[in-house]
Amino acid sequence: MAYSDYGAFVFENGERRRDKEDVAVFASDVETFGESSENIPSALRILVSLYQEKKEGREITYYTNIHHGIMGDGAVRVVCHKQGLPEICELLENGEVKDIKYCSDDVDCFYYGELNFSYKGYEFHFESGSPYVAEMVEPDGTTWRCEYDYLYGAGFEDD
Repeated sequence: MAYSDYGAFVFENGERRRDKEDVAVFASDVETFGESSENIPSALRILVSLYQEKKEGREITYYTNIHHGIMGDGAVRVVCHKQGLPEICELLENGEVKDIKYCSDDVDCFYYGELNFSYKGYEFHFESGSPYVAEMVEPDGTTWRCEYDYLYGAGFEDD
């Protein structure tokens, strides 16, 4: 079972990226878990990350906390969590993280239908449903897909 009642599958160019499931947005595996996420089953990642944070006396922030699916390896990443609107984040050169606003505040965060958005050469497509689907195409053509939902994804099903 995933670390809660929610889970995700993440794919880069059609290949499963287990290292992008149940991980932090920008923190490295070593920072988060003390070792590669590949060595820690999805169901245990939240506990291991909390243990590491406590052991090292670090504060847990949104960007170092575990999320169900993360798309992207570069400065722009998409966070897929529970059953809601994906979030787009950009790591700035000064180390700050910028949240990218792509829809109005009156959009229902659970039943938003289909949304399309462009930002700095990135293309995004998000769909609410069962499962929820988020897609990102990077400027170099790399494609990402995240499927996430309640009782779905890594930790609940193997594929």
